[in-house]
Amino acid sequence: MNFSAITAVLVIIILIQTVLIAWLWRRNRRVILGLDEVAEDALKVLYHLSRQKSPVKRFELVRGAELQPARLPAIIEEMVRRKWITVDGEDLLILPPGERRAIELIRAHRLWERYLAEKEGMALNALHEEAMRREHLTSPEEADRLADELGNPQFDPHGDPIPQRDGVYWVADGGIALDRWPEKRIGQVIHVEDEPAALFSQLALLGLTPGAQVEIDEREPNRVLLWSGRRRIALSPAAAASVFVTEAPAEQIPLSEIEIGQAARILHLGNTQKIDQTLEKAGLCEGAEIAAIRADPLGDPVFFQLNQHVIPLTRVQANQIQVDALTVREFPLPHKPWLQEEFEHFKELLFRYGSRTVLKRAFLFFGPAFLISVGYMDPGNWGTDIEGGARFGYQLLWVILMANLMAILMQTLSAKLGIATGKSLPEVCRDRYPKWLSVMLWVTAELAAIATDLAEFLGGAVGFNLLFGIPLFPAALLTGGVISLILLLERYGFRKLELAIVGLIAVIGLMYMTEIWLSKPDWPQIARGLLIPSLPAGATLVAVGIIGATVMPHNLYLHSALIQTRVRKNDSIKKKHSVYRLAIMDSFVALNGAFFVNAAILIMSAAAFSGGRLHEYSLEAAHQTLTPLLGPWAGTAFAIALLASGLSSSTTATMAGQVIMEGFIHQHINVWLRRAITMIPSLVIIGLGLNPLMILILSQVSLSFQLPFAMVPLVLFTSNRQIMGEFKNSPFVSILAWITTAIILALNVFLLAQTFFAGA
Repeated sequence: MNFSAITAVLVIIILIQTVLIAWLWRRNRRVILGLDEVAEDALKVLYHLSRQKSPVKRFELVRGAELQPARLPAIIEEMVRRKWITVDGEDLLILPPGERRAIELIRAHRLWERYLAEKEGMALNALHEEAMRREHLTSPEEADRLADELGNPQFDPHGDPIPQRDGVYWVADGGIALDRWPEKRIGQVIHVEDEPAALFSQLALLGLTPGAQVEIDEREPNRVLLWSGRRRIALSPAAAASVFVTEAPAEQIPLSEIEIGQAARILHLGNTQKIDQTLEKAGLCEGAEIAAIRADPLGDPVFFQLNQHVIPLTRVQANQIQVDALTVREFPLPHKPWLQEEFEHFKELLFRYGSRTVLKRAFLFFGPAFLISVGYMDPGNWGTDIEGGARFGYQLLWVILMANLMAILMQTLSAKLGIATGKSLPEVCRDRYPKWLSVMLWVTAELAAIATDLAEFLGGAVGFNLLFGIPLFPAALLTGGVISLILLLERYGFRKLELAIVGLIAVIGLMYMTEIWLSKPDWPQIARGLLIPSLPAGATLVAVGIIGATVMPHNLYLHSALIQTRVRKNDSIKKKHSVYRLAIMDSFVALNGAFFVNAAILIMSAAAFSGGRLHEYSLEAAHQTLTPLLGPWAGTAFAIALLASGLSSSTTATMAGQVIMEGFIHQHINVWLRRAITMIPSLVIIGLGLNPLMILILSQVSLSFQLPFAMVPLVLFTSNRQIMGEFKNSPFVSILAWITTAIILALNVFLLAQTFFAGA
């Protein structure tokens, strides 16, 4: 072989090696950058965007695929190289080969999600990430084999249609995003976006999966409140936009909507996930009768009876199974006394999940009565309790106890009215009374709310003054600002507001435990004051003020509205009875806590100030006198507790004002405007330099006069079977309620007579 031939062969070999090295380097660069997977993921997003509009802009792809802008040129270069897209400046246009590859990836992804759910039992919220990994490694032939093994399903577990091999989709309703779904209209979830994965996990845990029934209860700027699976759920607008719903089919509901103790006939088993073979063997099929007999202590799964078999179904599974709504009926279960039933449920929860979970579940329900209890330990109570203890020692403790028993009874009736009717007390008044009477009741209720807010706002201002030395007028403005911030928490979920109020209640209780410990009261005299009623000369005004400060009319209006966050108007009677029992427990715990705080205030006052040691009945004088008597800690604890009391109670008074106006006259004003209006009387009184304690006492007396206008309708309504149904008061409860009302009226008449006699 001559030299030239050898040279030519060497050149060819070098060229081949150069090409191979360049190809391998380019291939390795793509792998290093993750271009294979990233380009395919971007292609899928581009395909979905192109079905809405074409061409797609570069920035739309960056936003839709959540790409780093700096990486976009390399991704576009890769898609152009593979002839998936063409580029014209900022416009991206997908080509037929790109469409085919995108559909192959989508098909593989959704088939893998179905496979992982059915064959490997993977949780719904974990499917997406694993399917993303496997889709890039799956050829069209492997996807065909996967589809055959699964029985060629039409939908993935999220409700998305699975494309056929030729790229044709099953016809599916795209639905309407939940954030745009009309209020008070029942819909059915047909699809849930599985990206971002963290958001989908949250929605899956809430039970918002295909088949679930939803009804928007209220829409606010930063959240959507809805009912689903007999639970009230709060979603952010972004979360609601990820759930797509359509009109709920007529006369059918998901199995997840039936309650314990109900049965129904199965219509169909859904199409997003195959039913497990063990469930099929148990008889789970169309036309079968199925009954919900009990639930896990945490609510999921629920155990159903089917052909003498007991099967557990998770919320996700029960969402798929549709039952005939016309066949829903009560299913007889072994009857147990409700106390025994609640105790057994508590014991099972404790042993299976521990005390921490028990407390967490209790906090999920407890809340309405705790918000109400704030009004029973507000600064108005401080005024009457401090004067009562300083002037009459421990002798008026029985009045606080009697007032607390009245409060528990009346608040329980208020909660029962809200549970039975699905309406607040003002709304029932508007429905049952002539318009002129509703307007009159609204005016009196608003005056009572203003008097209440006056006392509570003043208490917060005095608390800031005592604690930080801020003059009263700036302290009042600061109080208004802090209360507005607390109200702002409701935008992030009503539960956040509840927990903030409960936290302030805990501060009040802790501070008064400190006061009791420092004051070293006379315990035998405390027992005598609690158990032996007596009314010393001149104590009537203070006693009526104590009752007016304890049983508060705006609380009766508010409780009937707050309880509706725990129950739905169309819930079964059994569910409503369960909620009512929990409401009794909630009221008993919360209001007895308020009783101990009120009693502690009077006890501290009696121990520290009786015998003429408090020369002026004012909050400032009480604070100043405590420090030399009991030490600096006592004065500081007093000021902190007063501040917490004023802030928390003024917040609930503003909420009550909203309920009163919306209920009686069906009008609504902005909560910030209401907050500003109710601040004005307090600012005027502070500006005039009037004695805050005397204003507090007189405001509580005015509340006592307003009470009959709330109590009489409440007792009348809850004693009416036409309104209450099975929740109608028993004769014994009705007698107690009327006796309580009569006592309030008698004390008012007595106070009037004493006032006129003194004036003469």
